[in-house]
Amino acid sequence: MTTVLSATSRGQVTLPKKWRDQFDTTHYQAEIRDSEIVLRPLNTKKSFKESIEEAWQDALKGNVISHEALMKKYGL
Repeated sequence: MTTVLSATSRGQVTLPKKWRDQFDTTHYQAEIRDSEIVLRPLNTKKSFKESIEEAWQDALKGNVISHEALMKKYGL
């Protein structure tokens, strides 16, 4: 299913209820891949463990981000 989503003035996008209901989670992993945003539900401990492993592998490859950049990225 494809749909157009609009961002609020705060940059928030709401996932359609039909989509959210397909997953038993309220946590998602998001990443930028080329010019796309890839969003994956985190609904099991295995998924969380895999996401941590991916982040660790990125860090080992030198793909790191400073805490200042991370805070700016997430508006903190």
